[in-house]
Amino acid sequence: MKIAALLPHVEIFGGIRRYLEIGNELAKRGYYFVLFHPDGSKPGWLEFKGITKSFSSLGEEDFDIGLCSEYSILPYFEKLNATAKIFYFLLKGHKQEKETIKKNYFFLGNSEGLCRHLEKKYNISCSRAPGGVNPQFFFPAKERESERSEFIVLCYGRIYKQRKGIQHVIRAVEGLYKEYPRLKLVFFDSLVGEDRRDPRPMINTRVPYEFHLNLPQSKMAWLYSQGDIFVSAERRAGWSNTTAEAMACQIPVVCSRSGTRDFAFHNQTALVVPFPHPLFLRYQIKKLLKDEELRLRIARAGYEKMQKFSWSALADRLERILKELVKLN
Repeated sequence: MKIAALLPHVEIFGGIRRYLEIGNELAKRGYYFVLFHPDGSKPGWLEFKGITKSFSSLGEEDFDIGLCSEYSILPYFEKLNATAKIFYFLLKGHKQEKETIKKNYFFLGNSEGLCRHLEKKYNISCSRAPGGVNPQFFFPAKERESERSEFIVLCYGRIYKQRKGIQHVIRAVEGLYKEYPRLKLVFFDSLVGEDRRDPRPMINTRVPYEFHLNLPQSKMAWLYSQGDIFVSAERRAGWSNTTAEAMACQIPVVCSRSGTRDFAFHNQTALVVPFPHPLFLRYQIKKLLKDEELRLRIARAGYEKMQKFSWSALADRLERILKELVKLN
């Protein structure tokens, strides 16, 4: 089977990781997997076992399956010669969502919540193809010393993306800081995009904090192990990569429902807020602050849940879906 996927770039984004990991799994199984993006270079931050080509090569060969998730490059996707084309939804509520649904594509969604949204709103069929976590990079690292003065709240740091909800996490922790002065925030991100926008100047809080920037993948388990808890307040997410990664590193999680419905179950594998608002987040953070046994139980259950979400398991599911599409066409 010949499979092609189109991406807008190969920088450090969750949606990009998904395609690199899927491509690696399918290439290992002997499939011909080509990743097209503007300049055709190999990604520098994660090994890729498939083939990369530039958009200028589109139309030079035929494929059985074409995959795309990015609205801005749909004109290029139209140029791809593929027997069956799949739009793989990664984000809820994009302004081009309705227009894309009308195209002669098959549809995948990267989470249960996103697929339900699409099926209910547009009366379409959307196959479930949730995310995964690579245990080579995300695993329970060496435990920190039990006797320490700080209680660290770990949070993704791309604050200029409002839907990530970073400000809500900051406000929630600030609301607890007077009562719990040992609280500390730890953020992380990588510089991406043409402007390499730095999120650090946008962090404004009286809570002590540090910011890790451009860490290599080999340091991610270490990073997550620094946190006593991880907090996410995303909106419109398909699959919340950082929340899944924290759970895979056995860190207790407070999160919104957005992008986590497949693996975050309230008071079982995580503490889940009904809406990403500082008041709701603060209440759940305080519960974990006060109760070490709860932290340990949530962390263990979250870790066990994430063992079911490997990229290999996703490749198994995709393999079945793609083979059926090839038969139909």
